[in-house]
Amino acid sequence: MRKRVYYLILLELLIVLILTFAWEFWFEDRTFAHLAIDHDPEDITEQLEYMITSSVFVCIALVIPLWIIVRDFSRLEKTTERLQGAIDNIKTLEGLLPMCASCKNIRDDDGYWQQVEVYIRQHSNAKFSHSICPQCARQLYPDLFHEANT
Repeated sequence: MRKRVYYLILLELLIVLILTFAWEFWFEDRTFAHLAIDHDPEDITEQLEYMITSSVFVCIALVIPLWIIVRDFSRLEKTTERLQGAIDNIKTLEGLLPMCASCKNIRDDDGYWQQVEVYIRQHSNAKFSHSICPQCARQLYPDLFHEANT
């Protein structure tokens, strides 16, 4: 991620250099006017205006895009940290779970058998409350259901 930002900054500097050279060659007659021996005050004023204008142009061309890159990079880092925190908090169950056909216990990665509730509680954010379904209640407490049906 940081490499990409550094590449963007280098690309920005390259663009500014290219624009600066283009600016210099576009105004070539003004650029090298200061090398002439006989200067009159108007030429010096024009040259000073040109130098100030080109300096402002270069500063704007450098500062604004670099500020945008740094601002976006800091936002991206904050977002990445928040997403990583969210990923760290997520617990998911994936793949096949070896389950006993009789008692419904689950075998963990270490080969130990655990109750379904314990295994799921350790590997997710699920919480359990227990109850008895009507079919199991009839099997476990036939006297209560026999009396209720009569």
